[in-house]
Amino acid sequence: MKHQQQEWLSTPKLICGLMSGTSLDGIDAAIVEFSVQNGKHIFTIKSHTTIPYSPEFRTEITRIIEKKSTIADISWLHFAISEFHAIAVQKACELAGITPHLLDGVGFHGQTVWHSPTPKKKLGNSISSTLQLGSPSVLATILGIPVVGDFRSADVAVGGQGAPLVPMFDANFLREENRSIIALNIGGIANITLLPALDHNGSIRAFDTGPGNVLIDAATRMFFGKQLDSNGAFAAAGRTVGAMLTQLKNHSFITKVPPKSTGREDFNPTWLQKRIRTTFQPSIPSEDIVRTVTEFTAWSIAENIRLFADTSSKIIASGGGIHNKTLISMIQKELPNTEIITTDAIGIPSDAKEAICFAYLAYRTLGGLPGNIPTVTGASREVKLGVIAFP
Repeated sequence: MKHQQQEWLSTPKLICGLMSGTSLDGIDAAIVEFSVQNGKHIFTIKSHTTIPYSPEFRTEITRIIEKKSTIADISWLHFAISEFHAIAVQKACELAGITPHLLDGVGFHGQTVWHSPTPKKKLGNSISSTLQLGSPSVLATILGIPVVGDFRSADVAVGGQGAPLVPMFDANFLREENRSIIALNIGGIANITLLPALDHNGSIRAFDTGPGNVLIDAATRMFFGKQLDSNGAFAAAGRTVGAMLTQLKNHSFITKVPPKSTGREDFNPTWLQKRIRTTFQPSIPSEDIVRTVTEFTAWSIAENIRLFADTSSKIIASGGGIHNKTLISMIQKELPNTEIITTDAIGIPSDAKEAICFAYLAYRTLGGLPGNIPTVTGASREVKLGVIAFP
């Protein structure tokens, strides 16, 4: 095994990373070359792209997440997602000027439709679970190259949350010598990685903070029929509804002590509608509701940083939420003494960061290296993540 590991790490490897998150907006794909230089992992981005889900595809995924589906629906979507990801790989390869057969592997996150890492009594046992649809075997067969998938299950099997997994990338590529860093990702769900300065011996920690784009998108669809609040324009035009904001802030997950992870099981349109309904009045402008939900999202991110991190850290932000100017300005207002930049400022495309991360996790798995950080997920030990499917 040690020999195989050394052999894998001895030459540069070309990996395609794939990510489809809780926003359900589509598939991010990135072609990345990884190598080892002076004992450290380095990477070069060859291409990145996003393939949007069609409205029909998004509706099917949402229906399954909301449990209005049959096992036949789930099986069909399992294969359909795999084939759609193959198109994303082919597109990313085309942009990089290569064919898929030149890839050394693919990191395939799949589409999360259920995430319940806290053990529950089932069938006489205490069982945790997580499910990402999409078959590594189907994808490997279509593309003709090895595919690493099902990344989260191994961590859950040893008592971890199975999330977040991005911190392995953050720990290797975002740390600074003399300053602590908070890597903030605002996808459907928001999460942070707390990176102590390299000259400090503190542990790396990471966890979900609560909603990212998921509730803002839901409110925008409910009241404006749009998929998202572009640049935060609706929120910028509204005013905060105090009683509604108080209702939203009552969610216990926000102040829960890490390690913790969440998803659409906790933050979804149904949950949001109930909170809106208790404080809604016909005279309230729709912009006010979107603003209130945006303010709750900003507060939830900032509150986790105030409770569990160092507010003097530098925040390096990524994910689709960074394009919501109103949301970012609200986070900055909540944390007035904290510097906030995006990963674009350090050469990592913010929209592609998670795809790059899963390319890196696949690189580690194919090289026999662990991919989780127990202080992050709460796992009992380090494990190699995912299963490898060969064509």
